[in-house]
Amino acid sequence: MRKVTLALSAALGLCLITQTAVAQKPWQFGPEVSFGTNSVGPAIGARAVFNGLGAATKVAGLAAYASFDYFFPSSSFGVSPTYWEINVDGTWDIPNMTGGFKPYVGAGLDYGHTAVTVGGFSGSTSNTGLNILGGAHFNPTPKLNMFGEIRLELRTGSIVAFTVGLLF
Repeated sequence: MRKVTLALSAALGLCLITQTAVAQKPWQFGPEVSFGTNSVGPAIGARAVFNGLGAATKVAGLAAYASFDYFFPSSSFGVSPTYWEINVDGTWDIPNMTGGFKPYVGAGLDYGHTAVTVGGFSGSTSNTGLNILGGAHFNPTPKLNMFGEIRLELRTGSIVAFTVGLLF
């Protein structure tokens, strides 16, 4: 319960920080929530997006982001697991879409860390892998960007993560 309280406090802090930050291009920041398959369960996290990559490389619609997610895997039989991951991905907006709906595709790198405690003994492992992803941005206001994403993480213990969030 203490881990959940700490994680929720961190998420609230992230939301307050991003609410007070001025949304400037080419950077956007914001909170996100995820759900991962393979028993990793729900997660809270944060994302930083660099939208200026397209202008820097002269490739329209190109962006990069880094995200951190802390998952809450279920505990059972005295086993207490923790899992978090860092993702660094490049995305490309699919052109010729009108309105505030912009689908994107992308790929990148994933670093996941698992720790397990069983009856006073603990161990941990880390894995790296590749991401393949797709999603969409929705712009309800000029300064608010919502997104939804599906990310396939290819590594030992591969998962599919469903993520939604806000960018300011």
